[in-house]
Amino acid sequence: MKASARAAVCWALLCCVGALAAPRHEGGLAAPRRRYCERADVAWRAYRAPAAFEARVQSLARDAATVQVHRVLRRQGHWPRDNSIIRLKLPKDSLECTGRFEVPLKNRRNYIVFAERRGHTAVALGPPLKRTGKLMRRIRAVYQPGYSSPARVEPMQSVRVTRGNRVRLECNASARPPPRISWYKDGNPVADIALRRFRVQNFRRRSVLVIRHARREDTARYECRAQGAVGPPAVATANVSVLPPVTAAPDTTTLGAPCPMPDPSSYCLNGGTCLFFELVQEQACKCPEGFNGQRCENKDVSNRSSMYHSYTCKLGLSTSYYC
Repeated sequence: MKASARAAVCWALLCCVGALAAPRHEGGLAAPRRRYCERADVAWRAYRAPAAFEARVQSLARDAATVQVHRVLRRQGHWPRDNSIIRLKLPKDSLECTGRFEVPLKNRRNYIVFAERRGHTAVALGPPLKRTGKLMRRIRAVYQPGYSSPARVEPMQSVRVTRGNRVRLECNASARPPPRISWYKDGNPVADIALRRFRVQNFRRRSVLVIRHARREDTARYECRAQGAVGPPAVATANVSVLPPVTAAPDTTTLGAPCPMPDPSSYCLNGGTCLFFELVQEQACKCPEGFNGQRCENKDVSNRSSMYHSYTCKLGLSTSYYC
């Protein structure tokens, strides 16, 4: 008994530790996938930086670091030189987005630095990145001849939704380095629309525009513009139509439908209307005021008032139906 109780306690502790270690966000669910951010994209950093090199950290300060250059990947003119010592000004921390290679700097560790020389000062363009084989392959691919390419986008589908539903437009684009994607509504930037119902989700090669609780004024022509590092922007368009809610069709099982016969008007007399009731599988006549009977063959002398229009349909021999 003691051994089994001890095992149960250990199992409970392991479960609690696993639950605490799992990544979570509000609501207790797993953290969502990180959205694309150009600043954290290695290809964009490598393409835009005037210089790139591998360096080893010699010392650290709050906003600067002293590094020794080990390998130059791209030079800005004749700068930097191999094995030179550089005092590097570091950018301020930004919580806007972070890449997978961004880590806190440590002494005696090697990092990849994207930088530019401004006068006598060397400025890092973004935090130095941890040196890995995958990172080096991505950077070398950017520096190959003919790497850059203009943007291309796939056609988008137009959308028709009823008022109150969600609209989702997806724009798939490609370029090297990855393109910048922006959305427009009737020629105006969606980014300027200060509404929580509009949300843009950017990924590496696609972007999604979501409109929650669509309204009539959301009906418009939407554009997805992808701008690559070279060439003109590529544009895809889609029309969004927000329609009023659909009203339900009348229930013919109780209200009656036109009689399924070649000439329904020949069945009822005195201008009566022939109706078929699916619920009882019978047909009857809707008689005008002043007439009654199964086929409106009788004149109703008891009802002489023109103020009332209560029509009575006769089903079979004994059943009356108010129609």
